[in-house]
This record gives sequence, C-alpha cells and structure tokens, in this order.
Amino acid sequence: MRLLQRRRMPRTKTIRPAEPYLALGADEARRRGHNYIGTEHLLLILARDPEGGATDLLARLSISTDAVERALACWLGDAGPTAKIDPDALATLGIDFDAVRERLEQTFGPGALEQTRSACLGICPRLKLALAYALDQADGRPLTDEHVLLGMLSVPDSVAARVLGELGVTLAAAQELASDGP
Repeated sequence: MRLLQRRRMPRTKTIRPAEPYLALGADEARRRGHNYIGTEHLLLILARDPEGGATDLLARLSISTDAVERALACWLGDAGPTAKIDPDALATLGIDFDAVRERLEQTFGPGALEQTRSACLGICPRLKLALAYALDQADGRPLTDEHVLLGMLSVPDSVAARVLGELGVTLAAAQELASDGP
C-alpha cells in the first residue's frame, strides 16, 4: 500500500477557511440525527448545490446529483427513531412533563428540549484530513467547492472517495478537469 504523500502545511495555515463547510456538514448530520460529521455529509451538500463548483465538476465527469444521492443512501440512512419522552411514564414518577418543558424554555429559550440532541458533533478524522488536503489544493487561494471535492478524493478510504470511486470518479480525472476550468 502506497502512503499518501502530503505537503507539510506551514504553521500559519489554519483550517478556518473550511469552517463554512464544517457548518454545512454539521447541519446535514443533525438533520439526519447523526452524532458525527463525515465526508459523506459534505459530499451530499456539495452535490446538491446547483450553482456550486463541485456540482459542475461532477457533471463534467458525467456524475449527476441523483447518482451521488443514490450511492450515498446506504451510508447516510437516518440514525433511526430517537428516544421519545413519554409524559405518561414521567407522570407515574410524579414528574409533570409540560412543567419541565415550560421551565426549560423559560431558562434556555423556545425549543430548548429539542436542541439538546444537536450539541456537540464529532468530526471524522478522514474529514479533517480531506479538509487539510483541500487547503493544499487551494494553495493559498480562497477555498472552493472544487478544492473540497478534490480533498475528499485525496483520502481514498473516506466514504466520499469510495462512493465517487464506485461512480467511476478518480482523483486524477477530477484534478485534470478542475485544472482545465469550466
């Protein structure tokens, strides 16, 4: 197995330009009830953006948004039913669920009880590595969707790279088209 050769990033380079992508991935992960952000969440976001550079690059590689969504379906299945609070069960213990909800909302704002599941999400190591590669691809320029897509393809064991590989996308082909421009 050949190890990936990655350029060393200068200490001044940070992952801050990738924060908007992490935020979008977090929104998708939360929407699906997942407790982590992975390359699969980010690939779905990039593929669904009709005006994004990654969608354009995928289209030039003959990959549709629908194909990406179908390929990701087995990886992104919803986390399943979440535990529901049973007000009747609480009542048998002498706890008034409506009073608890009201108190939480007075203290923390409307919807506070529902927001507790969406607190901290883990970031998969392969996503961190993919974003580091994306910053390398950007080479000091503003980070774009294409850079993030290339970064994910640079981590061959990431879910995004596996899914794209199943669809026939290679890093070399994507890099070639990305360097050619639209």
